[in-house]
Amino acid sequence: MSDTPRWRDLIVTLDDHGLNVLADAASVAVASLQRPTSGPRSNLTPRALHELITSLEICPDDGVDLDTVLADLGSMVWAHGVVPSDPACVAHLHPPTLVPAVVTELAIAATNQSMDSWDQAPAATEVELHLMSWLVRLLAMPETGSGVMTSGGTASNVLALTLARSWAAAKIDVDVLKSGLPPAARNWRILCSDQAHFSIQRASAELGLGRDAVIAVATTSTGSMDVTALDDVLERMTRDGLQPIAVVGTAGTTDLGAIDPLAAIAERARRYDAWFHVDAAVAGALLLSNRLRPELSGIELADSATIDFHKLWFQPFNASALVVRDVQRFDLLRVKSNYLDRGDELEGMVNLVGRSLDTSRRFDAAKVTASLRTLGRHALAEMLEQLVDLSQYAGSVIRAHPQLELLAPPASVMCVFDAIGADADDLRSVQQRLLARGEMVLGRTEIKGRAALKLTFMNPLSTSDDVDHLVDMVVRELDAVVGSN
Repeated sequence: MSDTPRWRDLIVTLDDHGLNVLADAASVAVASLQRPTSGPRSNLTPRALHELITSLEICPDDGVDLDTVLADLGSMVWAHGVVPSDPACVAHLHPPTLVPAVVTELAIAATNQSMDSWDQAPAATEVELHLMSWLVRLLAMPETGSGVMTSGGTASNVLALTLARSWAAAKIDVDVLKSGLPPAARNWRILCSDQAHFSIQRASAELGLGRDAVIAVATTSTGSMDVTALDDVLERMTRDGLQPIAVVGTAGTTDLGAIDPLAAIAERARRYDAWFHVDAAVAGALLLSNRLRPELSGIELADSATIDFHKLWFQPFNASALVVRDVQRFDLLRVKSNYLDRGDELEGMVNLVGRSLDTSRRFDAAKVTASLRTLGRHALAEMLEQLVDLSQYAGSVIRAHPQLELLAPPASVMCVFDAIGADADDLRSVQQRLLARGEMVLGRTEIKGRAALKLTFMNPLSTSDDVDHLVDMVVRELDAVVGSN
């Protein structure tokens, strides 16, 4: 038996030997990503995939050589996963990733900075704060603004509405985090469009207000909030003695990519002294493009905004942010602790745990910063414009096709459509058959009660020829399904 424990070389160290071990392992991991087949996924059935994965022994008594472990992951997991960079992977807001972000992920994991306190992540904290300052400027918010990284759009929305609830309570001299909801909370309401993300309802439930406290405002045929309907709802609430504590504008709905009239919603929120939150998880990246930026006019008026980097910023999961126009609003959330966020830190130290619903979390700001620095705003804008143009082109192809019907003009990177003469079961069969064969990961949804298929363009390398091919594949499958009925 060796006097040197086998595990010694498996602990990451930053000396020459440790870095060489890490580099060798990384090269094996990269090689394991090679796929034996093409397409957006393999055609392995769910049962076969279950049997394959459960054949892996998770924790043997004696460990397996790392090269073997990585090779097994390649042949058993990566080979049968979804490929976001494939042109036929068009179901979800699931992007291909950027090389700068991916390689920075290795450094993030190796250095393992914990973003809850400054003494665990001194330089990393400053990078995150610097990134938040840049976002504030991109959003055209006041210099008083700042933000914090979160795990995703849902987490950002929950954090925003947590702040909104505490802000509403503070206005009546109640510390809701200390004493709980006041009696007045029975009349508190959160307004959003009927196409807003479900995380708004989830947040209301988690905050003790209940999902019924969320009032859905009707949308236009394009999927954006109808301001006249919003006025009607607000007037009815006033008559009923209900108080809007937050109004949520959506900048990029999940299905249609619709952007609410943010400036008009902001004016109503101010009039009723309600927190104005913008969920820009989908379309926030459009701010990078001079051509597309006007679509988000009014976002600069938000009290808070969700920016989701792991969508149209092409970052690996997880990477999102919540930005607020007044950094002091985070004080509504802060709970001091004896061991972590004591309040007696040296001047200039910021413990980000005071802004977050998480305690320990990753240094995800590093990969975002690496990507932004490497590509620059002009290149990122070009990529986004390419995707918007692809969606517009897909809309024109579908609009002209005799068997298909476009449900709404494409607003960002999504294109939603129905098939003439096909019912919901037919559309389900089309989506599931293409998925089962590994030919296309196609989106399927429902728009105001109407079943629909959806193309979501997330890969800037895709072309109009790819769009033509995708539409042809859907039509051929529709012919096969409807013809067999």
